[in-house]
Order: sequence, then structure tokens, then C-alpha cells
Amino acid sequence: MEQSNRPGRCDSCCRISHVLLKVSLGHDFFDRSYTRLSAVDDQTPRWYCEECSREKDYQRDVRAIREEFLRLKSGEESVMGDQATFLRARNRVLEIDHQVKKGRSPHVILSPRDVALLLMDLDSWAEEHGWIG
Repeated sequence: MEQSNRPGRCDSCCRISHVLLKVSLGHDFFDRSYTRLSAVDDQTPRWYCEECSREKDYQRDVRAIREEFLRLKSGEESVMGDQATFLRARNRVLEIDHQVKKGRSPHVILSPRDVALLLMDLDSWAEEHGWIG
């Protein structure tokens, strides 16, 4: 993540901030290379205030976990196929759920409802398979 120390407008919430962060390439929750940015996007990067940057990180984790969970539910190969990884992912969604519920409102990037629904789906699946009680 790159930081700009010049005041500017957040590309997400449009508030003026003294610290802006550029969300760029990195790794997702499962430590896989995160390459959603195209070359064009990287030429015109989006700059986020600290709150939006944090929410963008949450969004990236929720997206990766949701995609793997959908693979798991459909019977495809998934990194969440073992109990330890599944529970680690579920705990991350729980942590994000707590953060977005106590955070700012309205949420600009990540809907608290989407996080809550994913958490309920994970808990339901885990109960059906005896991974949590």
C-alpha cells in the first residue's frame, strides 16, 4: 500500500483527507497474489482515506472468502476444504462483521448486510458439517 502525505479527496467517500492510501497489488486472505488491478487501473490509481482503505481491505477478504466458500458448497476443490482453514476464514468474517457494525455509517464500499449474510451462511454450513456447535 502506497501513502500520499498531501491532502486530497478520497476517491470513494469524497471526503478531504490529509492521508490518502493507494490500494494496489498484494495478497488476498488466503495469501494468494491479488491481481485485480489492470494495467489501465494502475495508471490511474484510486486513492482512499484511511477508513475507506480499511473497508477496501475488508471487501477484498470478504470477496476471497465468499468465492472459496461457493466453491466448497458446490463440491469443487477449495482451500476452505479443511476445518482449520474454514474456521480461520469464518473468524475473519466475524471480525469484519464486528468492525463494520461499529464503524462509520453509511458504508461506502462494503455493505454490513453482505458481511452478515456471509457469516450466517458460513455458520449454517459449519453446523451442518459438525465444525462448530
